[in-house]
Amino acid sequence: MSPKARPKVTALISTFNRPQYLTEAIESIEAQTLQNWELIVLNDGGVDVGHVVEKFADPRIIYVPDEQNCGAAIRFNQGLRLATGDYVCYLGDDDVFYPNHFELLSKCLDDNPDIGMAYSDLYAVTSVSDAKTGKRHILEKQMLVSRDFNREFMFHYNHVLHVSLMHRREAALRVGAFDEEVKVLIEWSLNRRMAFLYDFKHVEVPTGEYHMGVFKSDRISVRERRNNDSFKHNLRRIRCNLPPEPWSKVETIDLLYLVDRWGDKLNNHIKEIIDNFDYPMRIKLIGNGAGLSHQEALDSLKELNQLRNISIMRIPQRIDPIVAFRRAAKTSRAKFLFLVTPALQAVAAPRRLFAAIESIKNNPEMKSLRWAVPGEEKEKTVFECLIYRDYFLSHTKPGGKNVITVPSVVVAPPKGFKFDIMYGEFQRLTKAGETEKARGLLEQILSEKVGFPHIQFLMTDLFPLCLATNDYERVEGELHALIERGYLTDNLVRLSQLRLHQKKWPEVIDYGQKALDSMNLKPEDFEADCFPFKLGNELKSFKLLIDMGQAYLELGDFGQAARHYHMASKLKSNSHKPFLGFAKTYLAAGHLDRAEGAIAKLPQPDGRNDPESFRILAAVWRKRKNLPLAFELLKKAFELAPEDELNVEPFYFTGAGLGRWQDMVGPLKNFCLRKDTHASAHARLASIHFNLGEEFLALDAAEKALEIDPKNPVAKSIAERLKEARAKERLSQAAQVSDGQNGLSLDFDSEMLPGLLDNATW
Repeated sequence: MSPKARPKVTALISTFNRPQYLTEAIESIEAQTLQNWELIVLNDGGVDVGHVVEKFADPRIIYVPDEQNCGAAIRFNQGLRLATGDYVCYLGDDDVFYPNHFELLSKCLDDNPDIGMAYSDLYAVTSVSDAKTGKRHILEKQMLVSRDFNREFMFHYNHVLHVSLMHRREAALRVGAFDEEVKVLIEWSLNRRMAFLYDFKHVEVPTGEYHMGVFKSDRISVRERRNNDSFKHNLRRIRCNLPPEPWSKVETIDLLYLVDRWGDKLNNHIKEIIDNFDYPMRIKLIGNGAGLSHQEALDSLKELNQLRNISIMRIPQRIDPIVAFRRAAKTSRAKFLFLVTPALQAVAAPRRLFAAIESIKNNPEMKSLRWAVPGEEKEKTVFECLIYRDYFLSHTKPGGKNVITVPSVVVAPPKGFKFDIMYGEFQRLTKAGETEKARGLLEQILSEKVGFPHIQFLMTDLFPLCLATNDYERVEGELHALIERGYLTDNLVRLSQLRLHQKKWPEVIDYGQKALDSMNLKPEDFEADCFPFKLGNELKSFKLLIDMGQAYLELGDFGQAARHYHMASKLKSNSHKPFLGFAKTYLAAGHLDRAEGAIAKLPQPDGRNDPESFRILAAVWRKRKNLPLAFELLKKAFELAPEDELNVEPFYFTGAGLGRWQDMVGPLKNFCLRKDTHASAHARLASIHFNLGEEFLALDAAEKALEIDPKNPVAKSIAERLKEARAKERLSQAAQVSDGQNGLSLDFDSEMLPGLLDNATW
């Protein structure tokens, strides 16, 4: 591209004291498949990064230094003024675009001239940096946000992250660009205002990633959340900053609040309203004989006075509430009025305005409505209701016969929050163990398209459900389809986990290695000075290395197993799981003393509470021919994890070897109650009852196992033997009856005999 040619895309980077990552960010822009771009690097008062920019020697890159730290909102507004591209996008100085970012999003804007913004999917990347070399080691990639555009939900929560979006330059300027008073979630402030005027388009492809440090993050978004009061006020700034009218996509509402007294009680109620009512609206406080001058009333609002959508109307002497509302309504330009008093229960129905607008639009004859919320019901008043402004004014004229009908209704949940309601029910069903119902509801969620998250996000929920129901074909097909679309790392990890579930050990390793490669994580990386470290949670890479170690162990490659357990121990040095892996490796290699020693050195208390440690010790003592001790250890494993299916087989065979049939009934029966679809456990329980001579219970358990798995050999054998024995017994009894030798009395009362014969069916 010629230096003077007009660029299609302008990318903006605001940087502050992170020169070690800036190079990678700029490299990701230079690698774009669409080359008609310009990049403006804005130094927000940090260390000079001119040398980083200069080494690229690219005339498309403009460096704007400044010694003053002003914040990203001010810097991006500066960049918007300097930008010459039709479209604008943003990149954090420690984040990266994939090569397809410019091309895909600019094409979406080209093809959809009516939309204001296009956005893609992003990976949230967890990484740790080596202070000595400056290298960043990626440890996990997750899809944390991926949702079809949903205007109502956008007013509640931001689902379009700044690295993922590209908008028309004039669209951002039209709504006032970035709010420079907002310090965190600055992109939500912009997105929210753009949603008043424009539709957005979701491009379902990952085109970038943003980085999160394993430990303390220096991101502003993280720092600002530490002060809860400040963070909440920041959110109120976002909700209360409305773009210039007219709004083509949003109905206008003015909230008219009848104030009887200024002060903290009022302020807290207004905060509650702002925090719970996501629907955008102006707030007019009507001081109806409440005292205080206009300036004194403003001062009494404290920090609320900083919010842009709040105004005061002072009425010196108290008048009829309807008249007070009418005076305020005459100054309103809104289509709807929300008439409020201190009785409003904001928390009780926070989505009411979204739902009310839907209801009124669907019922043209409806001019107003009130919510059936306890504490808000007022007979023959129009308080706590939504009403058309013109209807209110025309029906409250002084001296007229004014009648306003305000139906009190239970409003259905708004469409924009349908997913969140369904997903909440899905989570409840999952927690309750109602797997089939949860699966059905999730399939229903996946069938929705408009305003919902799609499969790339919901795979987190679908994957474990498919494993629980052995639906391997479905989940594998979905995973491969996602990988084809570019959703790599997280789904390669899942494929490895799927193969682990299926005990296909070579493929566990193959997919695991591909997942590690997609993170560019190599064995030599673990020798860096930033390893080992302690961490509270388990990263995906940690779990992956543990699973690969298990696969190598099953294949008899003890060296590779130990190597992968060692790498896992570097990722989470405070975890006992790598040391369990070492113990299993020693056990498989026949080094019983070393295996026992490794268990004794497990980090506590997790090691003491993991049933796997007791299973390993039990295996050691089985090899030492001490079955009674092994059985007691396996009983302990069952006590720690009554639902762990790995306990079933070793517990059964050890108990069977000792003839401890009665001692095995309780734990296995409890397991079967918890895991009702585990065929093998029901079959083992059938065998136990059979050996105890409890034939009825044995047949019942065997038939249950065969319902789940008709080919289960243990259950099949027991059921056949018991049914054959019962059949022989019935034949024997029949023969005895016919010979009169069954020992039963066949004497009938002579008076009853004719009646019995009369009713008999031959």
